[in-house]
Amino acid sequence: MFKIIFSKKFVDQYENLEDKMQIVALKKIELFKSNTKHPSLNTHKLNGQLTGFFSFSIDMKYRIVFEYGDKDTVHFLKIGNHDIYK
Repeated sequence: MFKIIFSKKFVDQYENLEDKMQIVALKKIELFKSNTKHPSLNTHKLNGQLTGFFSFSIDMKYRIVFEYGDKDTVHFLKIGNHDIYK
């Protein structure tokens, strides 16, 4: 099991999501904790200016961008629609 560290930007973006989407996001985060490669997450490496970062899906519209820290840590950096890739 690993520790998730939430960036300030992630927390701010999460708080701006609709309540229903916050609940869905929390369920996906729990799924990520138990199985980072679960097929419904569609976890994948990012390219371009986000090379070195990863993303997984909350639903068809929303994503979480993260990076791996040391062996026991994951940093959640952003949450939102595809605009977060910019």
